[in-house]
Amino acid sequence: MQKKTIFIALVLLLAVAVPMTFATGVGAAFGLPIGGGLPGSNVMLSLKVSQIPFLMGVGFTVGENTSSFGFTGDFWAVNQNLFSIFNYYLGPGFYIGYSQDVLLGGRLPIGLNVYPIKNLELFVEIAPTLAIRFSDPIVFPAFGLQGAFGLRFWF
Repeated sequence: MQKKTIFIALVLLLAVAVPMTFATGVGAAFGLPIGGGLPGSNVMLSLKVSQIPFLMGVGFTVGENTSSFGFTGDFWAVNQNLFSIFNYYLGPGFYIGYSQDVLLGGRLPIGLNVYPIKNLELFVEIAPTLAIRFSDPIVFPAFGLQGAFGLRFWF
C-alpha cells in the first residue's frame, strides 16, 4: 500500500512539474453554432505547453439522464504571425466525442489567435472533420465542421 501511494505521488508530481518547466496555457474553448460546435460537451478545458506544438481539449457533462464527453488533440504544424498582433495556426488533429453516439475522427483546425496583453491569448477556429460514427448502423464517412472560440492564460 505504501509503495503504491509513493508511486502515485511521484506520477502526480511529475505530471505537474514537467509542464511547469515550460510556459503553460490553460483556458476554455466554447463551441460556435457553426457546424456541430465541439465534440461531446460544447465547452472544453484547453491546455497547451509552449515548447510542444500540441494542444489538448477535454470536456464532459454528466447528468441523471444524459452524459457526454469530448476530447480533442491538435498538432499545430503551422503557427505564424499573420500581421501585427494576429497569428494563425493550422494542422492535423483528432477527436473523440460521445453524446448519443460515439464519434472518432480527424480534424483540421484553422484558427486565428491574438495576444492583447502579455499573458492572455484569445482565439477563434473552425475545423473540418472526417469521422466514423459508431451507431446503428455504423457510418463512414461522417463529415462535419467544428467551430470554437476561447481564451488561454499563460503561466
